[in-house]
Amino acid sequence: MFKLWIIAHREYVAMVGTKAFLFTLVMMPILMFGSLLAMPLLNRVSGGKTQKIVVSDGTGRLFSIIEKAAIGRNESIQTKPTEPVENKKSKVSSRPTFMDQQADIWEFVAAPNELSDDQRLEYSSQIRNGELYALVEIPKAFLDATEAAPTEGVPDETTAPSTASAKFYSQDALMSGARSWLSTLISQRLREVRMEQYGLDQIDPKIFAQIDARVELLPSMPIKKSDTGKSDEHSVIDSLVSMFLPFGVMMLMFMVILMAAQPMLESAMEEKSLRISEVLLGSVTPSQLMGGKLLGNVAGSLVIFVLYGAGGLFFLNYQGLSDKIPIGLLPWFLLFQLLGVLFFSSIFLTVGASVNELKEAQTLLLPVWMVLMAPMMVWFIAVREPNGIVSTALSFFPPSCPMMMVLRLASGTTVPFWQPPLAACIMIASTYGIVTLAGRIYRAGLLRNEGVRSIGQLLRRTIVRS
Repeated sequence: MFKLWIIAHREYVAMVGTKAFLFTLVMMPILMFGSLLAMPLLNRVSGGKTQKIVVSDGTGRLFSIIEKAAIGRNESIQTKPTEPVENKKSKVSSRPTFMDQQADIWEFVAAPNELSDDQRLEYSSQIRNGELYALVEIPKAFLDATEAAPTEGVPDETTAPSTASAKFYSQDALMSGARSWLSTLISQRLREVRMEQYGLDQIDPKIFAQIDARVELLPSMPIKKSDTGKSDEHSVIDSLVSMFLPFGVMMLMFMVILMAAQPMLESAMEEKSLRISEVLLGSVTPSQLMGGKLLGNVAGSLVIFVLYGAGGLFFLNYQGLSDKIPIGLLPWFLLFQLLGVLFFSSIFLTVGASVNELKEAQTLLLPVWMVLMAPMMVWFIAVREPNGIVSTALSFFPPSCPMMMVLRLASGTTVPFWQPPLAACIMIASTYGIVTLAGRIYRAGLLRNEGVRSIGQLLRRTIVRS
């Protein structure tokens, strides 16, 4: 037993005490969430430009409105304070977002009211060359459909106004913020024209605003007995948090398992190629050697969890989302993490002891990678339906059980009380079985010179006794 703890300590130090470990510890979140971390920087680099937009107003009535609104928008952006602003309702200081700070300036230029095909082609060429950002073409009939008022002043099925389509030509037309802004502005003007048409312009704007107000159905969790008599604001769901918090928890477990299992492969291959394992087997048994390695690996995974978990808690607290932290998930997360690390580390260790080249290991580990990443491929479906067939089935499939179960528990949806314990029991039995199987293969392959090239050849080594 003492020898086992010596091996575990040596493996733990070899795992967490290297520059490669520290480098991977820093780089892994960047690789996983690099796009989110780089977005503010990219906004600073790409934002704040002056974009020229040409407008062909066939109606002759909208360009002046667009130009005036754009001037006001540009002035508000250029004079927007960068200091935190006090929110009177929530009493919380909020900072302007990077999108607000680095928003582009839009310069609208009038074009002929009617464009020929050659003119459209010329403007399109300028857009592709970067001389123009966009071309907006508003047809003459855009407001004509609302000019003829019905005889009795009340719209019916035959006199209901129809609107011609305006076009927005741009390289990024689908995701353009200018297109969205113009659509809202023109829609407001179209509404005013229709109000004049039907004689509704005499109505008090406040009354009309109440009539035209949208009714929003707030997504809320079912209240608990302790919530009775309290404000319903506590039960309102933040859509972004409810979607990406479970995904973040699942990604945390994925990074812990990945960073813990990969060193097992490299360690086993190095010891076999340098014949270090032959020297070690002179003092310890193969079972003690493998057990010590797995224990040291589990201890290293706990260090990774503590560091990443502390970073995640700091980030959520900084963003004012400390109340969203699922504290009750912590025991289940630790249990499934330990089981997941043991499950996959034993597989990686066995493969490393059975091959001679990294290329052979990659071939054998491809199915393992596929089942390990299965929860990441269906995470959106699982968050949308945590108790659905797909998420429930993957919760009881041992390779995907750890990540899928913690994702379901972090979603906020009530998971049947018997499912987490049952999944844990299945995972414990599966981990015991895979560690036992891996031990037989590890003993058989540790002193062999020939490498394994297929999964069938690897499994046949389970019948070898040493």
